[in-house]
This record gives sequence, structure tokens and C-alpha cells, in this order.
Amino acid sequence: MEKIELQLDEKTLEKARWLAKSRHCDLSQLIAYAIDKLAVTEADNYPLLGLYADEPELIDEILEEIMRDRAAHPLNQRFGQSTT
Repeated sequence: MEKIELQLDEKTLEKARWLAKSRHCDLSQLIAYAIDKLAVTEADNYPLLGLYADEPELIDEILEEIMRDRAAHPLNQRFGQSTT
């Protein structure tokens, strides 16, 4: 475990102490809990974020195919260029 130092204004510190007391924990446990909850909230905001987390090669293939299709689409061709 690593020790860190935080600087908080008095109002925030009092709020943190009250939250820790109401949850029957100390400030370090409260901060760890808050970080865990924030991490889950971030992932919940982006449901596809972890869907392919174990498939980086698949994501690369999908993106390559998207870019090929995008480049080949007629609307993305420059005017006046020959298609032959």
C-alpha cells in the first residue's frame, strides 16, 4: 500500500469525515470506495467500453475494414480522379 497526501478545503474535508462516519469507515476507506464507484460509473457511461477488451486484434481488424470501406465509398472519392 502506498501513502499519499491530499489537500482539501475545510468544507470538503468535513463532508468527507461525515461520509466516512456515516458509512462506518475511515477516510482512506472512503476514498478507495469513491474511486471504485467512479470507475464503475465511467464504464457504465460507455457500455461498449469493455465489450471487446479481450479482443484487441479483432478491434484492429474491424477498424481496418471500416477505413477501407470508407476510402472506397464513392462519396469519398475526389472529383475529377479517374476510377481506372
